Amino acid sequence: MKEWNRERVELHMLISLARSQRALCRIMESVADHIVGSEQLTSHVADHLKTISDYQHAMMLKLANKGTRKRVSGKPSKPWKNKRL
Repeated sequence: MKEWNRERVELHMLISLARSQRALCRIMESVADHIVGSEQLTSHVADHLKTISDYQHAMMLKLANKGTRKRVSGKPSKPWKNKRL
């Protein structure tokens, strides 16, 4: 993939993540008023929000560690082995 195209895709993903974070905040604020009295519902909603947050975090890590190494083609060298093992 060309570098400018990759950056464009990553920018769209970051924008999407930011929108998702804002939506998650709105959901939390609107649900908070309704789940005050129910311990079971509170736990259920918290589990779902944690799952969404973990997914967003994984996507962010994937984007942040994009790697700058370039692929090198050629004949690989022999594996290094420790003679004492």
